[in-house]
Amino acid sequence: MSSVFTAFMYKLLVWFISFTSLFGVIAAPATDDPIKSLDADNVKMTAALWGDPQVADYMADRHQYTKNAALDIANAAEDIDALVMAGDITENGKGAEYQLVLDYLSVIDNVEHNIYTVGNHDVRLRIYSQVVNTFSEFCLAADEKLDLAALAYKDGKLSYSYEVNGYTFVVLGTDKTVFEESYFSDECLAWFDGELKKATEDGKPVFVVLHQPLKNTHNVQTAWNSPNDNAGTVGAQSDALLETMNKYNNVFLITGHLHMGFSKEWSIHQIGNFTGINLPGIGPDNADGEYNESGTGYMMEVYDSKVVFRARDFAAGKYLPEFDVTVNLK
Repeated sequence: MSSVFTAFMYKLLVWFISFTSLFGVIAAPATDDPIKSLDADNVKMTAALWGDPQVADYMADRHQYTKNAALDIANAAEDIDALVMAGDITENGKGAEYQLVLDYLSVIDNVEHNIYTVGNHDVRLRIYSQVVNTFSEFCLAADEKLDLAALAYKDGKLSYSYEVNGYTFVVLGTDKTVFEESYFSDECLAWFDGELKKATEDGKPVFVVLHQPLKNTHNVQTAWNSPNDNAGTVGAQSDALLETMNKYNNVFLITGHLHMGFSKEWSIHQIGNFTGINLPGIGPDNADGEYNESGTGYMMEVYDSKVVFRARDFAAGKYLPEFDVTVNLK
């Protein structure tokens, strides 16, 4: 009886959100500028980079952007190797919210790998063991290869490594429940150092996925409007992560959290020896950028000698080449 009631309530929730979203509906993504790599013969790996869908079982106005972004990926002119979501996938870490995300992603059949991490909204109102269980179930439902029990650096934790076409993604998920920031144990930090060392030995780029940016990066002070250097950042361990990533070449740190629109100056920039990429929000409103529409992110194309980040309005189905950035590899 309980499961029947839960299923009924979920269907009612989906109907309600679908109905209410009609009052703020946006047009389906265009198909005349589909996702397509610049050099299909030489590209080694492609990935769609999304930040902060923050899908909720209320605030239905956000949902259409996530739905459209998924449709845009489904409409791609070629297969995409990976979909990366840098946290705040849900608003409150509820199972029903993750199920809504799965429903929106179900239109995609041309992405082989899914790489997700948690953000503060996925974690902050939950007991940590519940976070691990719910998030792990979501990941496994999205992609059977994304089995956190097998991939995580330690049982019951959320940080893991994942390989796509010979390129390593090191995904950092907080080791305990905190409200706005993240926390990583000494054991996790040592594992992180080892993963970067191993992944960069052959000169290939490595991609670190973390929800919150480091302090004093991506104009976080403007976004958070706080005199506290740690506000809006990963928190007290920002310096430790910075030091570790600075030791290695061709490291790329992919973050979200700030809900800043595309900026030619701040979205992608060098942070010491590595490159920081801060993603605008797929779902919530963006601000403080030069292009602040929701439903935006990057298509990342990896080549032998460079990594290209192509700004895209996934919800509208169009590239935004004025915000593209190419990083040459060392």
